Amino acid sequence: MTTNKTYHFISHTHWDREWYLPLERFRYRLVNLIDRLLALLDRDPDFRYFHLDGQTIVLEDYYALRPGNRERLEAYIKQGRILIGPWYQQNDLYLTSGESTVRNLMTGIKDSRRLGGEMKVGYLPDHFGLIGQMPQIFQEVGLDNCVFGRGYDMAKHKLPFFRWQAPDGSAVDGMLLYYWYNSAQRLPSDGEQLRSVFAGMREREEAINPSPHHAMMNGVDHLEAQYDLSEVLAKLREQSEGEIEIVHSRLTDFVQGVQSYMQDQQDGVLETVEGELRECFEYSILSGTLSSRIYLKQANAHCHDLVEKWIEPLSVFCRVADLDGYETDTIDYFWKLYMENHPHDSICGCSQDSVHDHMMDRYTRLKELAEEIIDRKMKAVAKQVSAERFGQDDQKLVVFNTSQLRSSAVVRMPVYFLEEDQVADFALLDDAGQPIPYQIVSERLSRIQVLSPINLPGVLKVKRFDIEWQPGAPALGYATYQIRPHSHGAIARNLPEQTSQHPILENDLLKVELQADGSFHLHDKSTGVVYHNQGRLQDAGDGGDLYVFKNVEGDTPALWQEAVSFTSLTRNELYEECVYEFTWELPESLDHTKRRRTDAKKSSLFRVSLRLDRTASEVKMAVEIDNQVKDHRLRLLFKGASQAKEVLAGGQFDAVKRAWNEGSEFQRDAHSQPFWKWVAPRYEEGGIAVYAKGLYEYEMTEQGRTIGITILRGVETINMREEVELEEDRQPKGQCLGASTVELSVRPFSLESITQLYQEAELFHQGVKTKLYPMDQERWTRGRAWVQDTAHKGLFKEEDPNTDKPSLPLRKSFMEVDGEVMLSAWKWSEDGERPVLRIYNVEDATSRVTVTADGLHGEIIAANLLEEPCGTIAVQSGRFDAEVEAKKIKTYLM
Repeated sequence: MTTNKTYHFISHTHWDREWYLPLERFRYRLVNLIDRLLALLDRDPDFRYFHLDGQTIVLEDYYALRPGNRERLEAYIKQGRILIGPWYQQNDLYLTSGESTVRNLMTGIKDSRRLGGEMKVGYLPDHFGLIGQMPQIFQEVGLDNCVFGRGYDMAKHKLPFFRWQAPDGSAVDGMLLYYWYNSAQRLPSDGEQLRSVFAGMREREEAINPSPHHAMMNGVDHLEAQYDLSEVLAKLREQSEGEIEIVHSRLTDFVQGVQSYMQDQQDGVLETVEGELRECFEYSILSGTLSSRIYLKQANAHCHDLVEKWIEPLSVFCRVADLDGYETDTIDYFWKLYMENHPHDSICGCSQDSVHDHMMDRYTRLKELAEEIIDRKMKAVAKQVSAERFGQDDQKLVVFNTSQLRSSAVVRMPVYFLEEDQVADFALLDDAGQPIPYQIVSERLSRIQVLSPINLPGVLKVKRFDIEWQPGAPALGYATYQIRPHSHGAIARNLPEQTSQHPILENDLLKVELQADGSFHLHDKSTGVVYHNQGRLQDAGDGGDLYVFKNVEGDTPALWQEAVSFTSLTRNELYEECVYEFTWELPESLDHTKRRRTDAKKSSLFRVSLRLDRTASEVKMAVEIDNQVKDHRLRLLFKGASQAKEVLAGGQFDAVKRAWNEGSEFQRDAHSQPFWKWVAPRYEEGGIAVYAKGLYEYEMTEQGRTIGITILRGVETINMREEVELEEDRQPKGQCLGASTVELSVRPFSLESITQLYQEAELFHQGVKTKLYPMDQERWTRGRAWVQDTAHKGLFKEEDPNTDKPSLPLRKSFMEVDGEVMLSAWKWSEDGERPVLRIYNVEDATSRVTVTADGLHGEIIAANLLEEPCGTIAVQSGRFDAEVEAKKIKTYLM
């Protein structure tokens, strides 16, 4: 009999590396799963395939406890019976950078190709919404399809198969796992039960899928292989009597079959779906994870900056300048440790407290390593900067800026002098010898440790000055300043005291009028538009869990509207700043029913600082919270004068444009949407951009007039609240009790390009770094000599390998990128041959780009995301020109 239906039984496990159990407990279970899988493959040749969730990190986890089984496991991978890749791990796409997703794929594909090749499926089984640029990313790594489980509402669409198109026009074949990745989770071995169960499966399958190919996903989270599957499928074939084909199959076979079906369809049958996929009810996209455990998101954002914005660019510059090597293995180690925190149940903050404790330890380790690497690279540059104009007692002060915009923000930093030099005054000079105003915040005697690779640690007695000043550092470069002791410095002048009732902050671009309740009117002097009552705090009860916000019965969101206490006002020629505090009595928690908030109240202290630098186009805002209450959500509100025409949101390789009421057709208690580093409602008369560090959730309320940025969400269960709780479910650290701080910047805009807003957000996010380098190094590196049982008292001198190399100028840009594009990566190539530049265009039109850098010659190689060559571009006079089409990602081997 000719069959017209193929049922692909796909054996797999979905392996959350950590979630309702911590890593080591799950690792041990994974080891047992693979041990038994290997035994099954040994004894049953009819059990043809098993999918390890499209990941390769599971191999490393297995080898940690079973190093002796590496050859045996890898033999089955090479035979194609165990499928791995293309991912290193299943990361969340909205809470990690676009570059992180690329490195994830690069690592997974590299691991897989060493063993025969990656699974050619863009597998996204359990991601909480899909970013719009994913089709372009998949195409760039050689994948033409996406098999996924969330974010696509079948009630809105005709078929579970469609063309999924990225903003640049790249498209892949989208295939929804409409009954998720456990549609055939386990099959009974009893003949009658099997007949009945499969009849139900087949009926529902054929009601929704008209193609000849059906994915019967045999597995789910953490389940081992079904060991009797071969026998069960044999029975199923007998029962079907040839009417349908029953195969133990691979995802790749299913995908190829569906693609063949899709190609045969007439025009108009298949839908083309554009952009991100965030459809369906709240427990499909789980948007509450955007704000669960914000402390995790802040730590992740900081480490993102450390590796993408500091370690890699500084390392490239040092290698190109022949000052220090590019430490590929060290940076790979950093990336892998960093990506261990990116699986969706990890970075989303929806796991056991112990899981997130381990994550914070990884972030701490990453920061410690990054500090060493970055300091080494900055020191190498600072040492090589020309010393021609510096005296023996002077110090170089080098300011590094790896963003695409010139930096002129006020910074605070320590300056040290040896106590024995009795320094009471010093000058801060620019590269033309002109004095730079600064103010001393504090001064005190201190001691600092001196570390040396050839002498034992020493201790220096120093005098420490903490200063504030306004350096100007070029984009993608550095500027050198001079610290000259015993010279009269230019002290930043204080401005006259104000006579207004409430503080006013003002410069040539903005005026910030504080109100009695702490909110502020923001005047944009360039347009004359005034945005009233910005920065109000809103509290609402949260009856949800670590995945989803849920409204609480009888609770109405409350605004802080009482008078605050203004505790300080600073006005000088560098900046103006005010600080206020208030104590808010809030419901202590949910009551015993877990449905309503208790009548009992507790006090939480809030301390807010607003700062306007003298030349800034945005006002910086820091909110310190001593949270003492549970089961609630805190938001900062920024209100426009009318309904928003659209909302611009920073995204992964994109700036996403959304309607103000995006997602309102779906049943959700909060229509929260994601943003990456910045979000900007655009109104008839302009707009308000909010730049934020480690915050990812916004919602438009009041019919699109007000944007709320979530700054804290406290809940304590992985699953929905129940009056009688599941003992293993309660995770009290999810309440985020105690002290926390969030940092934002608020910027009115009108005609500024999307690229400019994005670049400003990047600069706010990563800031600048400074390095002091005393000219008399011998006095500043005094350690302790160690020559055992001898009279030797001297110090050994470390040789400088760069002594005879050319000096660097006082001010320099490592590279210039002119054009409306964003810089994603400046790293060294995987083959170790040359620098890699990755840029992307967030605008709706093609951007012409010119890249200038030292040492450019010959040809630039255009490449895909895997750094595989795709074409060449000629270099002329140390520069090359390129066109970057709208919403396109471009990679160049320089």
